[in-house]
Amino acid sequence: MFKLDEDIQRTYFRLAEYQHQRMWMERLRHPENLKWRGEPPKRTETTTRRVEVLASMGFDETFYERMVKGENEAGKELISLVQYHVLWPHMERIKILSGPYLGGAFIAAGGDIRRCPTASAFWYGMGLDILPDGTVPRRKRGLKDVERKVPALPFVTKVGEQIRMQINRTVDSKTRLMYEQNRAMVDAKNLDRAKLFDFKDALRRTQKILYACLWEEWRKGYGLDAPWPYAFAILKHDDGSRITIKDFYDKPAEERSQKRRATGRKGEPVH
Repeated sequence: MFKLDEDIQRTYFRLAEYQHQRMWMERLRHPENLKWRGEPPKRTETTTRRVEVLASMGFDETFYERMVKGENEAGKELISLVQYHVLWPHMERIKILSGPYLGGAFIAAGGDIRRCPTASAFWYGMGLDILPDGTVPRRKRGLKDVERKVPALPFVTKVGEQIRMQINRTVDSKTRLMYEQNRAMVDAKNLDRAKLFDFKDALRRTQKILYACLWEEWRKGYGLDAPWPYAFAILKHDDGSRITIKDFYDKPAEERSQKRRATGRKGEPVH
């Protein structure tokens, strides 16, 4: 695994754990810090007793403050690391990925890019071979009820869900436009199917194209082979219809990031 990728993954894991611990402590000790539709819930006798028991186990106010401090420090470290990665020049121009936190989460989920020689292998590792009903999208000949042998890691599927949420929320992005085009195509092909399935199908198609483009740039950025997709490499489809990472760009690169990358660190293999 490349050194920078490993550093990003380790930092993201620390950040995610700090955040998890901070949030459940905050719900118990400082619910007023969270956003509520109405007034924060009043502390009950049961909650007070739970807080006292947790404090006797070491989960006291000092622990909570340490989680808050750790989360802030890990967040800053993740931002500084992601901006040196080979994918960041592309991510910062794509609205749904322009936040360093989500960019770092994606890189952490991707792991060792050398273990993904094809886009299909990358999709598999990122949990995109799972359909809404829990089955894999392509059945093997002669087999029934094919199951995924290795379940996707929880943080991998979590990142995928965060990206799908961003596609839905960022309505003025190229990624959202691509989703709408896929949705129109899926609706036209499946007139009798429930709209929820069309919605998930179009999201998954959009996400797979985005992941394939990022996979290609990630591999090329580290000097690794990135073979063309099956449709173009084997079936010889017109490469003029091939989608590239530039088709997802929403904005120009920031000058500050360009200067930082010019003198930044490079990924080095971990032996």
